[in-house]
Amino acid sequence: MPPVKKPKPQKIEKQATPKKALEKAKEVVSGQLKKKVAKAKPQKVKGPERGVVIVKHLPHGFFEQQLRQYFRQFGRVLRVRLARSIRTGNSKGYAFVEFEYPEVAKVAADTMDNYLMFQKVVKASYIPPEKQVFNYFRTSLKKVKNKAGKEIYVSELTKATQRSVKKQNNWDESACQKRTVANINKIKKLQEKYKDLGIDFSNLLVEPVKKTKKSPEAEATEPSTSQAAAKTAGKKQKQAKKEPKLEDLLGNTINEDSDDEDYVDASDNESELEFDEEDASDDSDEEEDLPPPPKKKASKASLTDKLKRKPGTGGVQKKKPAPVVKSNKNAATQKLQLAAAKSLAKPLPKGKAKKSKK
Repeated sequence: MPPVKKPKPQKIEKQATPKKALEKAKEVVSGQLKKKVAKAKPQKVKGPERGVVIVKHLPHGFFEQQLRQYFRQFGRVLRVRLARSIRTGNSKGYAFVEFEYPEVAKVAADTMDNYLMFQKVVKASYIPPEKQVFNYFRTSLKKVKNKAGKEIYVSELTKATQRSVKKQNNWDESACQKRTVANINKIKKLQEKYKDLGIDFSNLLVEPVKKTKKSPEAEATEPSTSQAAAKTAGKKQKQAKKEPKLEDLLGNTINEDSDDEDYVDASDNESELEFDEEDASDDSDEEEDLPPPPKKKASKASLTDKLKRKPGTGGVQKKKPAPVVKSNKNAATQKLQLAAAKSLAKPLPKGKAKKSKK
């Protein structure tokens, strides 16, 4: 029998199973690393490149201001830092100078290298941007003013202590109240901390006196109290003034004259001859003998008289006016007195005058 062709089986296309997209492998990050990444500060964008020059063997007296003024001749100077001792604040003899452009910094370094300045050979070298690893212009020193008003450099610790001392020495009412409130809060925190141990800090607390707004009546009474205080102070001053002074004990002052200067002796004045009308009519040449002035009794000088200074010595001398002689006489009596005086003062005879000349 001839071969029989069998029908070919129909090919049934199976539906292709959907392919799953391959997921990328998850990056495993530890929790500690995540915390570090979160805390990490974002990197600052680098600015333009600057030129830095280090200058060594600087002479004394060449400080920040002098460095800035001197290197300004090369170009624009951005920052200057002179190395100083943290303990004393004195210069260490080297400094860093930052220019706006690196090319200018190179020229400045080449010029100042081996430069003789005030008997010192200055050394200068250029630091390129790729080698500027450190912050050369960071310092812990602070500029303060001393008691004389001069600016000096001290450490942060010294400045902090000076600030705290100044704060503690401020005795204004508001400042004192702030300090007491701060100390009370500290003690309260300690109370909470050691509460379990049974330690009580309540005995140490002294609440500050808070100021209240004064009523108009209280304000009216205040001036009266201030006046009373002023009166008491005035009384004390008067009592202090009443205390005896050395000048009072000596019975003499600087601007006063002693009693001796005021004393005028009667014998110094020109004695006037008083004549009555009856005596003027008589032409008697006899002169009446005047009684001598009474002698002063010698009395024992007191202590105050001994301590008195002599007239015309020390102090401010006052010019005394000439004593004015008071004349209570009539014109008629004065005429008679003049006539009597002329009669008494008669010229001598010629013979007697010649004898007296011989």
